[in-house]
Amino acid sequence: MDTPQSPNLPTTTVVDHLVRRFREVGCEEAFGIVGDFALRMFDGLTKAGFPIRVTMDEQGAGFAADAYARLRGFGVVAVTYGAGGLKVANAAANAWAEQVPLLVLSGAPGVAERAGDPMLHHKVKDFQTQLRVFEDLTCAQAVLTSGHTAANEIDRVLSSMLSQQRPGYLEVPRDLIGVPIEAPTGHLEIDLPPVDDVALTEAVADILQHLAQARTTTIHAGVMVLRRRLQSALRDLAISGNFPVASSSLARGVFPERADLGLGLYMGAVSPEAIVRRVEDADLVLSMGVLQTDLTLGVFTTQLEHERLILCDDSEVTVGYRTYKQVPLWALLPSLARAVAEQNITLAHTPLGPEEIHGSAGMAAATDEPLTVQRTVTLLERQLDERHGLLLDPGEALFSAVDMRVPSWAHGSAYYATMGYAVPAALGAGRADPQRRPIVVVGDGAFAMTGMEIAGCAFHGVHPVVIVLDNAGYGTQRPIMDGPFNDIPALQSEHLPAVLGLGQAWRVRTEREFEEALRAALASEELSIIHVCLAAGDCSPGLARLGAALARRV
Repeated sequence: MDTPQSPNLPTTTVVDHLVRRFREVGCEEAFGIVGDFALRMFDGLTKAGFPIRVTMDEQGAGFAADAYARLRGFGVVAVTYGAGGLKVANAAANAWAEQVPLLVLSGAPGVAERAGDPMLHHKVKDFQTQLRVFEDLTCAQAVLTSGHTAANEIDRVLSSMLSQQRPGYLEVPRDLIGVPIEAPTGHLEIDLPPVDDVALTEAVADILQHLAQARTTTIHAGVMVLRRRLQSALRDLAISGNFPVASSSLARGVFPERADLGLGLYMGAVSPEAIVRRVEDADLVLSMGVLQTDLTLGVFTTQLEHERLILCDDSEVTVGYRTYKQVPLWALLPSLARAVAEQNITLAHTPLGPEEIHGSAGMAAATDEPLTVQRTVTLLERQLDERHGLLLDPGEALFSAVDMRVPSWAHGSAYYATMGYAVPAALGAGRADPQRRPIVVVGDGAFAMTGMEIAGCAFHGVHPVVIVLDNAGYGTQRPIMDGPFNDIPALQSEHLPAVLGLGQAWRVRTEREFEEALRAALASEELSIIHVCLAAGDCSPGLARLGAALARRV
């Protein structure tokens, strides 16, 4: 292991350089579980004023760091080698699929103790096994081995992550902690996707021509608007042109859904018909940074004619059948917003009322009738405001929220769809945005996987309201194919506060019981669990609409 030899070179340590860069990108803490190969790294980071929030499991730490990154722009999950690192592979896969800059920071056996290839604990085939796994799950990787190159390797990985908005991997041998390393000067360099100025000008002119001919235009706003921090430009464009905005499932919070120009979530046939019509019947649809995935587009049930669609992604723009290369979203969106304002292009728009989404029955007051998924979501939406953020688990929790216009943000594994995301994500979200209380909506199946992460939430000062939708098993799978593989053990989640020694909980079966429990939970600052008992065959309107649309294909 080499260390800097010249006395004239400025030096630092791996830990100090990591903390410097983390703070530079807005990351103030990590999430993880220690192990012997990571003890020195955890100790060094903690003493440098960079705390690591301990979770109940490494995967939970990965999901917490992922949610932190979605709100802050960068997240870190810290683990030990092998048995710890390989447990966050699923979290890294989720981050890759949904373009989240999540750093997997792994302690590791020292460089010296690897000599002779000994059979150390946590080792699999060889010392490179964990690295090879993460080569497929991250955009940049580095195993630090030399004091001469350590800082540059760290910077290379972090720069690639932020440039590409993908996860990265750093492996730190324990005998490198505390060793002097060469210290680079200056800030981290981040390369955005390249822009061709001529192509950008022509693309904007082409879009303006289409806007001038359109009577109605709708914006479909996607996750890359969030990742590239373009929310202000999006709002300028929408307000200047009076264009309504529908969010994609990965980008809830990118535009105020309850504003006059907010439509809510567009997810193809999964969305309420009123929202579908506002998008699919528009003369022009501006798709801004939307990942074109099956779940984002309602299992490809969107009906958007190519001639009426302007598709803007992270690197290029397609207007009808013409594609402009090297016209990335970060350059196009602000330029288009300025051009629309200068051209004074303003179209007519009538705000969407809540009754158009929920219908008169959905708007009714709570009764003593048994709860349904639809009524649970409607009653939940009424009590939420800008003090709350939503964490939605895949399945009914995600599909049911299609009928909800959220007051701030809502995050979940909405494309990769890994169950068990939402509860541990509440910790990361609560730490990243302490002004908003996390409201978790999770199915009974997913809660069984990661529900104990509520203990970590409370331990670190985050007190979510957790709503468990209990439909006696894997309810999203039953309409596709039912069988005993969809049956799971029943959990009495309302008893968990007694196990944890903190918090409060309710078991509810009727609309009025849920409304009263939710009101009490939101009024309290304690960890709260609401166990919602549903009929096994009940499903949300969103899931029912999706099933009907898919049935028409058969």
